[in-house]
Amino acid sequence: MKRFSTVLMGAVVFSTLFLVSAQKTNAAEVLTPNQMKSQMTDQDIKEATPHKEKAAGTDDLGMTIDQTQPAISERSAYPDVNNYIYQNNFKHPDITSELHQFAMFGYNTNDGKPTGVVVHYTDNPNNYSARNEANYVINGGWQSAFVHTFIDASSILNIHDTDYGAWGSGAVGNKYFAQFEMVTAKNFNDFAKTTSYSAWYTAYLLNKYKLTPSISTRTQWGGINLVA
Repeated sequence: MKRFSTVLMGAVVFSTLFLVSAQKTNAAEVLTPNQMKSQMTDQDIKEATPHKEKAAGTDDLGMTIDQTQPAISERSAYPDVNNYIYQNNFKHPDITSELHQFAMFGYNTNDGKPTGVVVHYTDNPNNYSARNEANYVINGGWQSAFVHTFIDASSILNIHDTDYGAWGSGAVGNKYFAQFEMVTAKNFNDFAKTTSYSAWYTAYLLNKYKLTPSISTRTQWGGINLVA
């Protein structure tokens, strides 16, 4: 587990979608999105498509964003986050599990398990709480989008069984990947904590499903922006 954390700690997420693809221990091929889609039936696509579309002016889960809020400070004002995490040696919180059955559908894989992990970023300057984001989803927002877990500067909140798919990354991704949200941080220290806990949780999922980590490429998946 420590080895996985070390591999993942070298990358910081600053985008709405950061995908860690993973190859199974049985040496199964890592598929491109087009290859994945070609294996999906109409029923697969139906299961993996949300009931409703997210409204405009909302965050990654559909929660309304107050556009009058000031933008987050430029990254140039921050210290190196990887060194900061290393120096502070943050201890991750235990996983809080309160599972809900929003829409129960399986993965499109031979063993019925996810083949990788999608890390989302809520990008909501109005909300810094995993609990608030989770409550929005639980109270009906799930019909537009939901993920398995939310992570902020103090908690790792798992609200949907990772053995089943979630509606967070499009029909194709939803049928193959476990998914969680890094919640927007109100300051650099909280951002570093959230990043540290997210790296640990990604390693936890990779270990749970016996997956080998590898960073996916821009040519395969859009929206990736890694800042070392």
